[in-house]
Amino acid sequence: MQVSIRELKANPARAIALVQQGQRIQITSHRRVVAELVLPTEPTAQASPPSDEDAMQRLLASGLIAEPASKPFKIGKAIVFAPGPDGQTMSDLVIELRGPK
Repeated sequence: MQVSIRELKANPARAIALVQQGQRIQITSHRRVVAELVLPTEPTAQASPPSDEDAMQRLLASGLIAEPASKPFKIGKAIVFAPGPDGQTMSDLVIELRGPK
């Protein structure tokens, strides 16, 4: 059954009563279905939340996070790359790859 938003605002109890009887109510706006009212599904037994270690392993496996560095980064020792055969430095290459501003 379809009910406009205006009808639903005017008589929400009627729509809820129909849903409780097992009907599916489609809510329309400008004759387009935008939502549905249905009975809630039976609650399933919720599993206990995963442990922190399990959660971390799932995130690592998904690629959303990475393992921390094995050695701390030492500030003060910069890595200097020699210019390429055409004389282009790493900075020149980065600027070229970024493109125009």
